[in-house]
Amino acid sequence: MKHKIYCLIVGAALCMVALPEAVAQNVDAKTSRQKLRAGNDDYKNEKYTEAEVNYRRSLDADPTSEMAVYNIGNALFRQGKFEEAAGQYQALTAKERPGDDKKEAAADWYNLGNSLYMQEKYAESIEAYKNSLRRNPDDHEARYNLRMAQLKLRQQQQQQQNQDNQQQQQNQQQQQNQQNQDKKQDRNDENKQQNSPQQQPNENPQNPERQDDRPADNGQPQPGSISPENAQQILDAMQQDEKKTQEKVQQKLLDQRQRRKTDKEW
Repeated sequence: MKHKIYCLIVGAALCMVALPEAVAQNVDAKTSRQKLRAGNDDYKNEKYTEAEVNYRRSLDADPTSEMAVYNIGNALFRQGKFEEAAGQYQALTAKERPGDDKKEAAADWYNLGNSLYMQEKYAESIEAYKNSLRRNPDDHEARYNLRMAQLKLRQQQQQQQNQDNQQQQQNQQQQQNQQNQDKKQDRNDENKQQNSPQQQPNENPQNPERQDDRPADNGQPQPGSISPENAQQILDAMQQDEKKTQEKVQQKLLDQRQRRKTDKEW
């Protein structure tokens, strides 16, 4: 039977030191007892690392010693190795049998709850404390730690909810900023397109002053100019007019001469 010593860690966890009384059968019982006692002495002197070593040596001598497993968990807990300590206590709860002492089983569940609590695994620690209280309803320390774990769990859930809401707001803000940036970029692109000069080529320029840009002797009539045939026709017409003009002038001179001659005869 285990004799337990309780010590309260305010607002957090309780730990227990087990003192061995049973003598292991069919193993090196003497060595196991010696190492177990040595571990207890180290534990009382707060030499938790040395206590763990002796407890493990006790377990090596008697692999069936639940006392050694239990005390290894206590030594690990005191060293702050809460995950490893939880493993020791969990091994004991897994071996729980219907005929086992209820208070001893309650102690295993209680210390498992403490180890989980210290890892901030509050939901799991709550279940461990409840299991402890089912086996020992009069354990006020277990009830106190249960309430503490429930409070911590609510705080943890609220904090997680706040973080989720904050992250969601940040995501929404980033999405809104991206949409605004895309709209701004679209407007800038549209303004650039509207303000850019037209690059369409003028295939049929109508301004005669820009005909200098074209080759002069391309063999094709140019807008605003005359063809060689028309030019020759105009030239011929001008020569014909000039010939007629000269004939008229000559006829006028001849007439004048004739009039002078008539006057002299008078």
